Amino acid sequence: MAIIRQCLPLTAILVTLLASTLAESPSIGSSVATDLKQQLVGNTFDAEADFVDFDHDKFDGGRRLQSGGSSSSLPGGSSSSTTERCNFWCQLKNSMAQTIIGLLLICVSPCLMWKNEGRHVTELRRIDFCRNNAVVIDNAELLSDDQLGQLVHFTGNVTVDDNAIELSPGSALNLSSPLGKALVVKRTCMIFQKFEHAEQHVKNDVVGGGTTTTTTYTVKEDWSPMGPGPETLPHLPNEHNSRGIWDELIASSGSEVEAAPATNGMPPEIMALLAAANPAKAPNGISVSTAAHVGGFGLSKEVIMEHPSVFLAEWTPVPSDYVPDVVEGLPELRKDRYGNLTTVEEGEQPTNGDVMIKYEYAGDGFDASFVVEQILLDSDPETGVPVQKYGVSKAPVIDDKCCGKIHDDLGVIWMVRRGTHDLNEMIDMAKQDESTLTKILRIVCLVLIIAGWTMLFSIFSTLLHTLPLLGQLGDFAIFIAALILGCVCFCSVTAVAYIRYRPLLAFAILALAAAITGLCFWKLGDAAESSIQPTMQPVASPKYILFDDEVVPDLSPEDVSVKYY
Repeated sequence: MAIIRQCLPLTAILVTLLASTLAESPSIGSSVATDLKQQLVGNTFDAEADFVDFDHDKFDGGRRLQSGGSSSSLPGGSSSSTTERCNFWCQLKNSMAQTIIGLLLICVSPCLMWKNEGRHVTELRRIDFCRNNAVVIDNAELLSDDQLGQLVHFTGNVTVDDNAIELSPGSALNLSSPLGKALVVKRTCMIFQKFEHAEQHVKNDVVGGGTTTTTTYTVKEDWSPMGPGPETLPHLPNEHNSRGIWDELIASSGSEVEAAPATNGMPPEIMALLAAANPAKAPNGISVSTAAHVGGFGLSKEVIMEHPSVFLAEWTPVPSDYVPDVVEGLPELRKDRYGNLTTVEEGEQPTNGDVMIKYEYAGDGFDASFVVEQILLDSDPETGVPVQKYGVSKAPVIDDKCCGKIHDDLGVIWMVRRGTHDLNEMIDMAKQDESTLTKILRIVCLVLIIAGWTMLFSIFSTLLHTLPLLGQLGDFAIFIAALILGCVCFCSVTAVAYIRYRPLLAFAILALAAAITGLCFWKLGDAAESSIQPTMQPVASPKYILFDDEVVPDLSPEDVSVKYY
């Protein structure tokens, strides 16, 4: 989490660029819809397999769920197109805006590079602190107060013993009985909604630099975990979304119904990406076991939820026996063969406004490794005194330098990994992850600064596009110039950052570079000097001189002249 918080400025820029890109090219929304939906709601539902027995002859479009909505959503439905014309002056205005954005990127990217290098060095110091100060506990079952407040390393099996958990006790959407052997159980509600799918076609003028953009909007339907979309699609006023029994689901979960979302024209999956869907928001629900532990160490909800790759890596559908057959007040819901609650009748295709409720859990019984601070668990007013005496927490990192006279506060650290790993393996994996993250951020910063230089010269690109062929050649030349300038800026900032954060390594690299450069200049100078320096060796006279077929014998030494070249 500390790394994520430090990277928030970069994340904000990337999200802003993504949002602007989506606004200009809405077709990107459909390309990530499926993957994002699986990340948010799991992958245990197969719509095609579930509704393979659909009988078109028996389809009835007049169901109660469709009141106020339209059922025309498959290919062949309504569509609309918009055409935007941008002449030379419009392009010039846009290029000026791009110039400002490029200037901002050129100013911000070096700051991000500098921050990334400092973050990298700090994280490596934290990892080295763990290597030098962590106390290895061989048996997590045998604990004492001797290690309280210290950094400890231990491994063990994550378990909840015989304890069971349930979802929102007293709610009509709760499980029929508590579920055992589960760390986390969640309820995900989805609704079948319409959203716009946009495709853009841009045509550039041969002469003049103008463009004509044609955007075609069509209707797509899919399951959305974000709740009902806009009642009317922005560019397709004849297409409507039905809320179905969504409001009744919220009421059954014990929460209040919120106002309809603002119309923004984005697919539900893209809204989920930008809005960071909350799994605990009604009618969704999530519950974490309070009995989770590894040996004598108790695991709190914060520890489990902050490490989803460790504790929530595998989601399994809740057995059908735990899913209620009937939900009070919602007779439209039925249990399908996958153990989901849905309003879709057996053998029918989902239609606009249909809902589906999935129950999943993350089980226990796997090994995990920890490098954490050992603490005493406080009593919880709701659960009482904890079963385990000790817990885990983030460890503060105070690095001492100059014989303990200087104390650097490096923040906090903890390491949690799935599987059994000793301390050295934990340290090595942490360094590998940190090295990978640093390289990725460096590449991102390099791309940003190259994009900034490219945008800075966009006004020249616009001017060159007024004539045929010059536009593409100009774009290529601008890209090469931006690439060179971006690489120079990147290397300069990185070099200065190395001198600031890694002075010994930086000066060693500079000394090596200076030695190699000096050796090259010395060799080149020596070669040049030997090629132009006059020789002091006499030129030997020929043994025989031929004159008109006569052979003249050797000349006497006094008749030989020596010349120098």
